[in-house]
Amino acid sequence: MCEPVTALIASKPLVAAGLAISAIGTGTSIYSAFQNANNLQKQAKVAHRNAQNQAQYERQVQVAKHIGDTRAYNTQVDATDRQVFNISEAANRAYMSEQAKLQEARNAAAFKAQQNYIKSITSQGRVLASGATGQSIGLLAMDAERQARFSTAAENASIRSAELASTIAMDTTQLQQQSAMNQAQSRIGATPQAPLFAPMPAGPSPLGLGIPVYNWG
Repeated sequence: MCEPVTALIASKPLVAAGLAISAIGTGTSIYSAFQNANNLQKQAKVAHRNAQNQAQYERQVQVAKHIGDTRAYNTQVDATDRQVFNISEAANRAYMSEQAKLQEARNAAAFKAQQNYIKSITSQGRVLASGATGQSIGLLAMDAERQARFSTAAENASIRSAELASTIAMDTTQLQQQSAMNQAQSRIGATPQAPLFAPMPAGPSPLGLGIPVYNWG
């Protein structure tokens, strides 16, 4: 009659051992799952950090290119400004030269007109002093005056010709100046635009990388 009870008591250690083994297995699974989750989180953070570092590097490359482009553009603008200044200076010298030549022609014409006037007066005085009378004296006086008018007209025509030549020369200089300036300024490229950055990669949590600071040159 006691054998079933004895068998039951004998079986209890086996049940307890089974429960203990089951508990150990469950704990191991939980720890393993926790480790896996922790590893995945670490891997995600590393991947996030690498992605942000790569993004920062690409931004630095963009910034460096922008700085180089801006410096090259400024150098080109400075060179063009100097070229335009030299073109303007050359044009101004050409204008001054034409004005000087025109003034020289006017001075020469004025001097010649004064000589013609003196010559005319002298000729008329000689006619009067010659003692000629009658119609001949009038003709001689008129001839001297006519020659003076011809000389004056020739000098006036010479001045007009010099003025026309000066105007044409200055107009040509102005057209050449404008053409040279247009060519110089056409060599300037477009103004470099600030780079557009791609968004920083989103990640599981802030990594404390901070906001990148760029030296724009």
